[in-house]
Amino acid sequence: MSVTTVSPDRQRTDASELLLRLAERTRRYDFSVWFWGDAIAIDGLLEAAELSGERASSDHCLRFYHRWLSGAPGWVDHLTPGVGLLRLYEQTGEAELLAGARRLAAWLTETVPHTAAGQPLYRPDLPPYRHTVWVDTLYHEPPFFAALARHTGEERWADVALDCWEVHARSLSRGDGPILGHSYDTGAGLLRGYGWGRGNGWALLGMVDTLEWLADDHPRRSTAVAWMRELAEAILSLQDVSGCWRTLLDDREAYLEVSTAAFFGAAFLKGARLGVLDERYAQAAETAWAAVCAHVDGEGSLWGVSACTYASTHPDDDVQMYKTLPTEVNVWGQGAGLRLAAERIRSGLG
Repeated sequence: MSVTTVSPDRQRTDASELLLRLAERTRRYDFSVWFWGDAIAIDGLLEAAELSGERASSDHCLRFYHRWLSGAPGWVDHLTPGVGLLRLYEQTGEAELLAGARRLAAWLTETVPHTAAGQPLYRPDLPPYRHTVWVDTLYHEPPFFAALARHTGEERWADVALDCWEVHARSLSRGDGPILGHSYDTGAGLLRGYGWGRGNGWALLGMVDTLEWLADDHPRRSTAVAWMRELAEAILSLQDVSGCWRTLLDDREAYLEVSTAAFFGAAFLKGARLGVLDERYAQAAETAWAAVCAHVDGEGSLWGVSACTYASTHPDDDVQMYKTLPTEVNVWGQGAGLRLAAERIRSGLG
């Protein structure tokens, strides 16, 4: 599988038009039970609503939050789109949304089991994953805790955000560089899926999102920025001329995959906009944008995105799984595309 070079006419796709097209397609998805890709899809839909002024996307998201608020917490709640919950609270003033965010934070820190090293074990109900930490969590949890600190004025949540960031980054690294693995089995002591492309996209975009919410004078901010830059630099060096990255970043036999362009493009542009990444990243994001534009069809479906990628529990199957998964249209691809289009608008690139 491969991704073709993008023609110049597709590079000029208007970000506002593409944002609305992606949003309309993404609103077909149901979020009644949280899953891995839902947070970035909801974040992207709320970006579309805020930047365009249309209510359909925010109303779509609000409906599922209201449904979630009516039930008791469960193990899938570690996938609750926490930042979106707080953004909707800010927009609507609905007190129950902030109460739900507080409930979520308490559940994540007090009910979820943790190892002695502080690693959260979010799925103790699933035998293959009861001792597992995931790279995707770097997108879900640290930005939520940091945003909660900003919205409530309770600074302890900023430290929780950075603790979560650090324990995942340390657990998922191999010791010879900043690239992260897909999962770490704390019971077996096994790192799996090293260099998973989209997984490192979850991580890098989550890190940049966390920095947006983190106070400039936080005593640990400079360390967090250094971690993020080290990962970003390693990822930048591995971009293909097509604008995409591979399903396994440093494996030349792994295929080029479109969600990597959306994830890293969004992270690079946002990092440059926030002043924590330099101009090289904005230039790389241009190539990534061209790749994404070339793979969005007329109804707003982003093609070329690898299918659901579970953290393998069989080491012999690890590499083959990442290199042979089919591509499709799915919710995490749509969300990442929305995030990238929104960042172009916020960066004044149109």
